[in-house]
Order: sequence, then structure tokens, then C-alpha cells
Amino acid sequence: MVIRELRAERWRNLEPLLLSPGQGLTVLFGSNGQGKTNVIEAIYFLASLRSFRTSRARELVRSGQDRPARISGVIDAGGLTRAVEVEVGEGGRTATLDGKPVRGAAAIFGALSVVLFVPEDLLLARAAPSVRRRYLDLAVFNVDRSFFKEASAFQRVVKSRNALLRSGRFTPALLETYDEELARTGAQVVLRRRALVAALAPRMGELFRALHGDLAVDLRYRSDARVEAAADHDAIRAALIAGLARQRDVDTRRRFSSFGPHTDDLEIGLAGRPAREHASQGQLRSLVLALKLAELANVTEKRGDAPVLLLDDVPSELDPERRRFLFDMIGSLSCQTVISVADRDLVPALTERRDFRIWQGRAERV
Repeated sequence: MVIRELRAERWRNLEPLLLSPGQGLTVLFGSNGQGKTNVIEAIYFLASLRSFRTSRARELVRSGQDRPARISGVIDAGGLTRAVEVEVGEGGRTATLDGKPVRGAAAIFGALSVVLFVPEDLLLARAAPSVRRRYLDLAVFNVDRSFFKEASAFQRVVKSRNALLRSGRFTPALLETYDEELARTGAQVVLRRRALVAALAPRMGELFRALHGDLAVDLRYRSDARVEAAADHDAIRAALIAGLARQRDVDTRRRFSSFGPHTDDLEIGLAGRPAREHASQGQLRSLVLALKLAELANVTEKRGDAPVLLLDDVPSELDPERRRFLFDMIGSLSCQTVISVADRDLVPALTERRDFRIWQGRAERV
């Protein structure tokens, strides 16, 4: 998968942008605040119809503009050349694929797939469980866009159940109805997350060992013990219903749903102990680096085409050994990579490299 052309108008601080990334490595360099991350964000939005920095559409539109921001791309994927265009503003967002209107990110699946790596990801092992759940859900979505609909259905049920609990106006029979639906949709979420973790764990362990020898890595999806013991959708659904029933008095008092996949976690272990508590700072960075590279390989295998790798100022956060390992892996995976850095000398001279200086919202090839 290769982005041949990227255009942006009224996007953040960017001047009208026309960028032709290299097939291999594209380096966006320049001082902070000039717009490097805004270019990365535009590519990510084109693939996912969402920002990794804000949920407020207005923040994406250049200051002083009363028209929507527009981004578009020409992408080679699976032997086809596709054209994607998105407009976003206070009135919402619209998207077209090959000139035809589409609705939702699932509709443009296949046109552009990306794996994003930002400095905040390096804190994943010690972040809140909600951050790790979000990482899992986005990673599942990256290989199967139908998961977006499934996860959205689950989130709607949790939100509705919480609203019902806060209202205090419900019968046991009504709450049981919500429990059935939460368990049904939640079981699918659990299965999808489990499958992803099972695919990533061996790859992550192998990549980490390349940096740290024989230290064993353990990646697990953690749920309630009874849910973990359940092997298939029906068994998970039954375990979730039973757990919701056990917690009903607690939920009624506290007025929120305290049991279910929305409370699960991704556990990263190192040498048999929780990494968040016992790993060094360097080991934590290596763990996340290995996890993201495992995700990249997993998407490549499942999709049959390497996604575009987006790195926003990550090399500056890594020491020389981990930085060298990152670029060695990028070279071996042969994926198009777009990277932002303040100092372009941090990036090695990989094949088909193109450098662009980003200055005051403009991109100049150098």
C-alpha cells in the first residue's frame, strides 16, 4: 500500500498542501509547531475518519476559515489506484471513495490502512486500562473494519445501561433486558480482542528478544476469571450475564456498570512479572516498540498488503540501539513510512527516501 499523493486545504495550520511521499521512507523535518504532526494527522484521518489528537472537528479547521477542511489522497492498494477525499468541519464530515459518497470508516476499508506510532504510545504499559483497551480496539479495527460496528453497538448498550442506572427508574425485568444485550455484544468484543492478542503475542516476544536476549514477554487479555475460562461466544455471553447479575446490587447503588469488557485490560508481562511495575524505562520502550512492530506485521499478514507506517517524532524518544532496531525492521518489512522529526539526521539513509522541510505550514522537498 502506497500513498502517491496527499492534498490538504484549510487543515490545521497547513497552507494548501500537495505532498508526494516516497515509496519507501518520507521524512518530514522542521522545528516544533511548524505543522509536521498535522501532516501525519491528515494521513491518519484519511484512513480512519478520526483524529488521534482531538474529538472536536472545529480544531481540525484552519483558524479563521468558515469552510470545512479538506484532505484527499491517491493510493495504490492491492493492484488498484483509489482516490479518497474527506471534508470535516462543524457540520460533520463527508467522505468519497473514487468520487462516490460513502458513510463511515468501514466503507473506505481497503483504500488506505495505516499503523500509527506516537510518543504517547511508549507509555502504554503504564497508562490507564482504558488507554490499552482503546489501543486494542483500534488494532482490531485495522484488520477488520466490521469490528467498528460491533464495538459501537457494545458501547451504546453500556451507555444506555448507565443512563438507566442513573435514572433510578427501572424494573428488574428491564435491567435484565439490557444485561442480555450487553452480554451479547460484549461477547463479540471479547472474542475479537482475544484473537488480536493471540496473534500479536508471539511476534511481540520474538521482536523483544532481538533487543533483550532471553527475557520472556507475556501479552494477555485480562477479563473476569469466569469470562476468561469461557471458550466460545455462548459461554462468554453466559459468563457476562452471570457477572452482571452478581454485580447488580453494586451497580444499582453506584449507578454505573462495573462489570463487562469495558473494564477489561491488556496485561504486558516481563519475566513473569507485570512490566508496568518491574520493567526499566528502556525495557518498557522496547516492549511497546515490539508491540507496534508486531501490529504492523499482523496487519500486513491479514490484509495481504503492508499498511503505511506513521511515526510522529518517535525516533527522538528512542536511544540509538532501539532507533537502529526500529529502522532495521522498517527496512525488512518494506512498508511505506512517513516520519516526522525535528532533526532529520536521526533517520538513516534508507532506500527511496524523500525529505520534506515543514515550515510555517508549508512542505518543501529538499
